[in-house]
Amino acid sequence: MKKLLIVVAMFFAVSVIGSNAAKAQSEQATNVGQLVAGLINVNIGAVAVNIGDITVADLVDVGDVLSDNRDIRILNNILNNSPILSNNSDILTNLLREADILTDTQVVVGVLSGGLFAIQDIP
Repeated sequence: MKKLLIVVAMFFAVSVIGSNAAKAQSEQATNVGQLVAGLINVNIGAVAVNIGDITVADLVDVGDVLSDNRDIRILNNILNNSPILSNNSDILTNLLREADILTDTQVVVGVLSGGLFAIQDIP
């Protein structure tokens, strides 16, 4: 319960305070809170049904939408400490890997408006 409260507090702080904005492909400023909110609210069933409509053009590297490594570390910390976010990330990653859209070294770390998936390469 304590970890969940910490994650919620971090999410709230990031959402309210924001971060240095970068430009997403859609030219909207993006922050950690938006990626996390998209991952929380994603309709995984709809993604599974419409997997044939998703292409590599729907993928955005997390480094292109977050302004610095600090934001990426914050996002990774939130994902590692939230079972819901981690579960949604795992499910989306597996769906996109099975459809040969992601490689074995890529994971979904967020969802942006317009159906774009923020991905990150893992070592």
